Amino acid sequence: MVGSWERGREEILGMLDRRELTQVVADAELAERLLATARQHLRSVKLLAADDPYLAYAALHDAVRKALAALLQTQGLRATTTGGHLAVQRAVKAQFGATMGAILRPVDRIRTARHDAEYPTEGTWFDEDTVMDDLPKAQAVVEAAAKSLPILSPFVI
Repeated sequence: MVGSWERGREEILGMLDRRELTQVVADAELAERLLATARQHLRSVKLLAADDPYLAYAALHDAVRKALAALLQTQGLRATTTGGHLAVQRAVKAQFGATMGAILRPVDRIRTARHDAEYPTEGTWFDEDTVMDDLPKAQAVVEAAAKSLPILSPFVI
């Protein structure tokens, strides 16, 4: 088990100080439930992509976010309303960026695209191809999180 490793430690401590993250009870079972929900969202993406690509893309983003939140939950960390979705991304990138860099690279773009879908402009357009192009990237994030959960332990200050 990896305990409060040094990689990303200062970033996590800063996020805790700024109340972007909070410490909670580390709960591997809850982390697994988050991961199971992420996988269900990915299955839903496939069902929705043709008929409702905007909702499908929201599900794709939620799958990524929940997989990343599962990594934090296993460590007893959770984003606050102050930190929000960006705190989840930043915390995971700080800790896992060196080992999961290529897998995590599309996460911010997916978050931004989901935001565009929620708050469209005249030029915003999502179709089945848009969704299906990012589905393998989201699946890679979910599976990388699944592989990492068993080696994580609570973050200790």
